[in-house]
Amino acid sequence: MQYPAQLPGLTRIRFFAAIWVVFYHWRAPWVVDVDAATNLFAMGRFGVDLFFILSGFVLTHVYVASRETGDFHFGRFILARFARIYPLHLATLAFLAVVAVAATQLGAPFDPDRFPIADLPAQLLMIHAWGFAPQLGWNGPSWSISAEWFAYLAFPAYLMIAIRLKQRPWMLVIIATALFFALDQVHLRLFGETLPMATERFGVIRIIPEFLMGAALYRLGQRYSLSKTVARIGLAAAIIVYLAAAHWAWDDRVIALLGAPLIFLLAELDRHAVARTKSDILSYLGDISYAIYMIHVPFFMVAFNVLQDVFGLIDETMSTGVFIVLFALMIIASSATYQWLERPARSGIRKLGNRVFGAPTHKPSSR
Repeated sequence: MQYPAQLPGLTRIRFFAAIWVVFYHWRAPWVVDVDAATNLFAMGRFGVDLFFILSGFVLTHVYVASRETGDFHFGRFILARFARIYPLHLATLAFLAVVAVAATQLGAPFDPDRFPIADLPAQLLMIHAWGFAPQLGWNGPSWSISAEWFAYLAFPAYLMIAIRLKQRPWMLVIIATALFFALDQVHLRLFGETLPMATERFGVIRIIPEFLMGAALYRLGQRYSLSKTVARIGLAAAIIVYLAAAHWAWDDRVIALLGAPLIFLLAELDRHAVARTKSDILSYLGDISYAIYMIHVPFFMVAFNVLQDVFGLIDETMSTGVFIVLFALMIIASSATYQWLERPARSGIRKLGNRVFGAPTHKPSSR
């Protein structure tokens, strides 16, 4: 039994991964000291690891068959991926540049070190997490987009490995795991931190094994399938273990790798799901998860400063009510960004690609 073309469970988890990152970044000024009760919010940075594994799984799902038949076109693929991530990345950089200029002109509190002009070329080329802009600046979460861009450029190599080990998917899982720990040792020796701590400073090495793990899980699912009951029980157990690991702040490497069974078991349930003609609200929120992820830091920075410095409605902290209102407004802004920027830009770039490369023989990924 093959995976269906659409995997709604994997779309929905993108939303939860995105808001987990949001809570991680937004929790500091919240009057509720959530970290005193649980480490769950402090572990929100692992939403990125879920995204990396998920990317490897979904893109292998979409493209491995065309590579096996010789129909894979790298130019069309990379243009589709560029259309998916670059317009919003560029828009957030432009927005932050306007904010920086406006703050300077108005004499508002402003840290120029967070907007280093010297890092803009690397930011614009999406190579800032490759060691070319190792300091936190501009839109901090975009380091992971730089890492994704590397994985896209290296995607033919991932496909080659996935095809070579098609009949031995467990070997592929073992290789991805071994590579994860090997690069973890490299990062430990260079920077004294575990691999899941790699972000703007060589965050690119963090995606290498995790993207491969996603490809390995897809191949594993092609080779072996679980019954719906087993998948449900397994997913419930995986969620409990994952939340426990985050709550008690287990070792970073363990938490990062625990995302793998979540992705695999969600995909197994998607294999048994009844096809739907309409998208539900969680699927839509999954669709706008990239916008949520990319704008939540700039949105919060501007909104918090306006409420504090312009209107004087808050001090250094924010109440739960303010938190909820800002979160709701950020979701609305993300939806608007998705509808009015992401989708039109993606469609326009892909139409241009069709004129250059010809129409694709299969529907490209919506991710």
